[in-house]
Amino acid sequence: MDRQIVYPAQIPMDSDQLNAQRNAYVGMGHLAGMAYGQATVAASGFACAPGTGLALIMAPGSLIAPGVVDASSYGTLAAVPSTLVHQYVSRDPVTLDVPGAGAAHTVYVTPVTQDADDTVLPFYNAANPSVTYAGSDNSGATAPTVRQDLAQLGIGASVPAGAYPLWTVTVPAGASAITADMLTQAAGAPFYDTIPQLQAAKQDALGFTPVQQGGGPDQTGDKISLGQDASYPGIMRVSVNGGDAGGLLSGTYGKSAPDYQMLGLYQQSTTGRPVAVFNNGTTTVYNGIANYTDVTGEASARQDADTAIQTNLTTAIGNQSDMNCTLSSDISNCVSGIYGKGTSDYQILGLYFQTSTGRPIAVFSNGTANVFNGIANYTDVTTLQTNLTSFQTQQADTNSVFASGIASRVPTNAENDGVNAPITLFNYFVGDGTPWASANGVSFSLVKSAPGTGFNKVLNISTDGAGNLVVPDGSGRTSTYAPCSAAITSDTVSVTKIGGLVIQTFTATITNPAGVGGSGSVVVSLPQALTQAIQFAKGNAINGTQGTTEWIPSVNVFPTSLSEVTIYADNLQSLAWTSPVTVQILVVGI
Repeated sequence: MDRQIVYPAQIPMDSDQLNAQRNAYVGMGHLAGMAYGQATVAASGFACAPGTGLALIMAPGSLIAPGVVDASSYGTLAAVPSTLVHQYVSRDPVTLDVPGAGAAHTVYVTPVTQDADDTVLPFYNAANPSVTYAGSDNSGATAPTVRQDLAQLGIGASVPAGAYPLWTVTVPAGASAITADMLTQAAGAPFYDTIPQLQAAKQDALGFTPVQQGGGPDQTGDKISLGQDASYPGIMRVSVNGGDAGGLLSGTYGKSAPDYQMLGLYQQSTTGRPVAVFNNGTTTVYNGIANYTDVTGEASARQDADTAIQTNLTTAIGNQSDMNCTLSSDISNCVSGIYGKGTSDYQILGLYFQTSTGRPIAVFSNGTANVFNGIANYTDVTTLQTNLTSFQTQQADTNSVFASGIASRVPTNAENDGVNAPITLFNYFVGDGTPWASANGVSFSLVKSAPGTGFNKVLNISTDGAGNLVVPDGSGRTSTYAPCSAAITSDTVSVTKIGGLVIQTFTATITNPAGVGGSGSVVVSLPQALTQAIQFAKGNAINGTQGTTEWIPSVNVFPTSLSEVTIYADNLQSLAWTSPVTVQILVVGI
């Protein structure tokens, strides 16, 4: 930190005093930067407490924030733009009025540098030092006497630019006073622990007593690292000075839910065997572990060879050899058993795990060759389920498309409801080109309209209220066909009805009354009386004679009434005709 030098009898200059203060100011700023960092904002003090009614009492405090040495001239000294950490101070308690209830408000601090305490300063007249001036050049003007770094406190719904949050006060609707539970430290508030706080928090804040690494009896002072094995979760691994020392014995790798955590492993002096200790949830269990000599049967001071597994196994092998002949015929049934096996089933010969596929393989003989049959793993099933779920989603989308397509097709009943039966078959017979269908066990042909050249296609066939057949065709024409019925039919009489039209044919006999040339007539009743009118009547003689010569006279038929006609026969040749003439009559009427 720079310091000014003055000498006895030296005329003091204003710059000497200003530089002395600036040097101390710069030194303190850099010291704060060393402690907190050149770009750190830190707050101290500013305790917040409820005041009277909706008010807060803010305790004095200070704020450290980055700035420059002097942004403007300092007295007669020029501005210095070098970066410097400033300390902004709020010296006295401040009362802040909370804007209102039913909202959250933030108390914030704004760093401000200002020149203040303007005063009319005394000056002397350089030409006559005994004369004093009021203000520079005796102008009477005021001048600031102090440059202040102030921490100005405020409260609002948000934090203004350049300010920093300190506290949040959340006031419920209807509250008339501030209470301590409404006050919380604001998010991002720049409060830091003091040096005494940091010192007090060092060891005690751990909450446990750390273990020293090495340096104990029969121990080196090497650095010990303890952590979970990177390849086997649940196994604790140890390294010494960066070198791997392996895993701890009682890790949890491979342990499932019903297994027990190993608590310890020690060598028991009374039995000479290792003992594994664990808790089964009810009590602590001490489980002895067999030594190599327990297995091999080697003699030792603590173990009787008669109880060793190897000794007993040797004896058992000898006994087993006597049983082999008896058991050899059943060896084929020992791999998988034959319980429930039918005569057409195959015996399992072997079961092994295939490394290339990662699946169990069941081996059996089908009577011709050995078959190696892979067995699905659980993951195969889950993969299939995943694929099935994906397929079901895709199928649901496809079904939606199908449903839309089916809805646009010709519907049919799903079942016979007594009124309509479903079409169960629809075909096209290649032999004669006829479409046909089947429903309710009955097959029937459909009317086909496939006209050749020069003919029109039939568009529809229906009947009207009178029972007439109505047939529109492709030319735009509609033809109507009346129903036909025969009321009277015999060798000599025929009456046919077509709709309201009646067609009658019958025979009658007519004679020449004079027996000489001339004409004769006869009134004949119609086989079927009409109701409206006779539209047409005609008669033709079908035989006649003149002496021994065949002769056919001219015949006319005239309607007499709706039930009778008169028949006239004319002798056009003025010849005598004596034999009766048979006349065929046609009458058309309504």
